[in-house]
Amino acid sequence: MRLHESLGWIYTSGWGKMKKLIVLFAVALTVQLLAVSLVGCQQQPQPAATPSLAIMVESNTVEAGSSFVVSGSNFKPHQKAFIELKLRTSDYNMVMQVSGEADENGLFYSEAIFIPEDVVPDDYEVEIFTGKNIYNRELIAALPINIQARAK
Repeated sequence: MRLHESLGWIYTSGWGKMKKLIVLFAVALTVQLLAVSLVGCQQQPQPAATPSLAIMVESNTVEAGSSFVVSGSNFKPHQKAFIELKLRTSDYNMVMQVSGEADENGLFYSEAIFIPEDVVPDDYEVEIFTGKNIYNRELIAALPINIQARAK
């Protein structure tokens, strides 16, 4: 047998083994991908639906010199809430802030928010936050409020 004939035999017989190895590898990879896709498609248990917060301002129209209250439901028991209202007067800007805590049933009532008599009548937003404190909080709602001049 000549050298090139023996090398040819090794090459062809090696190629047959290589084809078997490639096919075996492809089958193994396909089985693995199918197994992963089946495991990945399993449904995880869904958490119970959390009711959304219901928040309202006592009235969306308030007279300067009066006050209003913010209330809400579906808060977590004892969850802290922070109410903020940015106002303008003819001389300066101010921020009215109150905070409170929901009761054990998730109901929240703020303290009265007083509107100074010299506030510029306009449309404003009452912002409601939840969080640990006034510096570590998240805005959850911004409600419109119209402040009108005090009737004389």
